[in-house]
Amino acid sequence: MIPTLRSFPTVRRLAACLVAAGLAACSSRPSETEPPAAATRGAGAADLAAIGRIHQEYVAAHNASDADRLMALWTDDAVLMPMDEPAIVGRQAIKEHYEEFFDQNPSEITLEPVETRVAGDWAFERIQVTVTLPGGKQENRHADVKYLWILQRQADGSWKIARAIYNLDGNIDDEEGVSA
Repeated sequence: MIPTLRSFPTVRRLAACLVAAGLAACSSRPSETEPPAAATRGAGAADLAAIGRIHQEYVAAHNASDADRLMALWTDDAVLMPMDEPAIVGRQAIKEHYEEFFDQNPSEITLEPVETRVAGDWAFERIQVTVTLPGGKQENRHADVKYLWILQRQADGSWKIARAIYNLDGNIDDEEGVSA
């Protein structure tokens, strides 16, 4: 009889250790729906406060359908990448996009930052937004939207949105959807 690798006790022990390590790695993996433990990694209190003010102003400007006020939050060379549309480059083009949206879809939003990471003069945010459109005689319509913002620290220490991309989170109350 020719010995095989399976007949050697060391190989069997090594295989058992590898299987155990693999199982341990699988069981300790965090849930994909939970935000990372370091949801504000690299962000100091002053950065988080400044970025928090952007959230508040973004919601207030959107809820007032005020594209000019909203544009004060964006860099001059900003890029917005809406779902199912070409990228919109520059603050003026983004303003026109929002003006058209506000004309067609008066709405209110709530914004919940899920994750904020700061790396030098850049911040990256994963944000959950709920858009509520008045239904008139019907019930209000809602859409959950996922955003990814890239913010850039300005020379005065403030932050502005430099890049943004969004898509629906699969929760649309109506068949037409919402594009904000």
